[in-house]
Amino acid sequence: MSDISPQKLVRRCTEAGVVEVPQLDAALNEAGGADTELSKFTSVLLRKELITNWQLERLVTNKRDGYFYGKYKILYLVGTGTFARVYRAVNTENNRVCAVKVLRMRYSDDLGATEQFMREARMVMPLKHPNIVRVHDVDSWRGRYYMVMDFIEGQNLRDFMKLRKHVELNEAIKLTNDICQGLNFALQNGMTHRDLKLSNVLISSKGRAELADFGLASMINPKDDKEFANAPNPRSIDYAGLERATNVPRNDVRSDIFFVGCMLYHMLSGRPPLAETRDRMQRLHVERYRDIPPVGKFVKGLPHAVINIINKCLAFDPAMRYPNYDPIIADLAAVKDADAILLQRIAETTEDGESAADNVRGGVIQQEGENKTILVVDSRQTMQNLLRVQLGKRGYRVLFVSNAERAIQRLKDSPGEFDCAVFCTGELGESAINVFNQLDDDHVTSKLPALIIVEKHQASFASQARLSDLHSLLHQPVKVRELRAALVKVIGRRDQL
Repeated sequence: MSDISPQKLVRRCTEAGVVEVPQLDAALNEAGGADTELSKFTSVLLRKELITNWQLERLVTNKRDGYFYGKYKILYLVGTGTFARVYRAVNTENNRVCAVKVLRMRYSDDLGATEQFMREARMVMPLKHPNIVRVHDVDSWRGRYYMVMDFIEGQNLRDFMKLRKHVELNEAIKLTNDICQGLNFALQNGMTHRDLKLSNVLISSKGRAELADFGLASMINPKDDKEFANAPNPRSIDYAGLERATNVPRNDVRSDIFFVGCMLYHMLSGRPPLAETRDRMQRLHVERYRDIPPVGKFVKGLPHAVINIINKCLAFDPAMRYPNYDPIIADLAAVKDADAILLQRIAETTEDGESAADNVRGGVIQQEGENKTILVVDSRQTMQNLLRVQLGKRGYRVLFVSNAERAIQRLKDSPGEFDCAVFCTGELGESAINVFNQLDDDHVTSKLPALIIVEKHQASFASQARLSDLHSLLHQPVKVRELRAALVKVIGRRDQL
């Protein structure tokens, strides 16, 4: 933390416009007044959600801009890509949470790129479909171009696959159907995607696939292979390589269908069908698209109908692929008893050094968190990152809320959405234990499994916790294995009721 004074932080918050003066004064008084320590003041600001960790880091380092784009207040960075950065934001006029995609600075002076960015965003705005991320606004602010979209609580399919490694058949079919439904709707409205890949498919907290970034890969269109290889837009290379190898125009729907097959192949096998390389020229080679190993080499037990869907999508000859999405959707729907089919895969060593064979039973990698969603209530970014990775490896979908009172309201408003809630006293202190105890007071939350994790220096909270078969307590330091075991226990008890 910087050594700036609380008063200087107040001034910077005011100048940036991120917190109103009365709220700053009240927070400073609660923290102990003008002579308090900076850490106590920032702890109050974070706990009351007056600022975010992202805003705080910028404020203490005296970053003076980037907090607003028009009427949209930026809360924190969600992700970065070749073209843009994506932020979680809030509309200051109606307080609705949204995602703001801001075009990178290097494109701001490129008139062709900015015009196409605006044009593509406006083309997508009329698309209203549950499997397409809705675009609400597109504009510029002080020379920076941005679009405003729905904020999807979840993660993209690329990160989903990094954590899960592979997807079982019934879920892969469902996600692929979602993708095809969105693409089919767009095609009926005259649009192809042109940049289908795992990172452009978002998985909501309810497990629904939603498509993002229609058409943005075409913002830059180099004229030859060498120019493609050296362009600052590597995301267009895979499409360019396929289109050139198969001699089809840029907007041919069958190119999108090829990459639908790539995603289904990857979800089921845990491996990308296209040979991965950082050499951009190699990514343009025709052999990369023609010589794809059969999916059966990496996963056993797939029904012939599913293998046929993959093979037809990935056919090198465009004439042999599906002509549109209707027959793909029909073939996916025709796969019977997908939830009862157990697939066999090659066991590999996981990133944390464990042998995946330790989790294999009957040829199937076991993940105790599959199809389970956890709400973690903690304001510390380090804790959020740790649990996102460690629980995600075991298949859990993990969502976060930084404010305890907001968490209890979310749980009451969304019955059945979560399989367990995990409260961490950490920076939240007594508010976390108070809300944990409120679970028993409401019929909606009384049957929800929950854990309270109490810090070592907050041991007095342990005696205040109202515990039951579904509501358990853990003391820090707690190992990830112990947390996983506790989750399995309380969720298992819920399932036995």
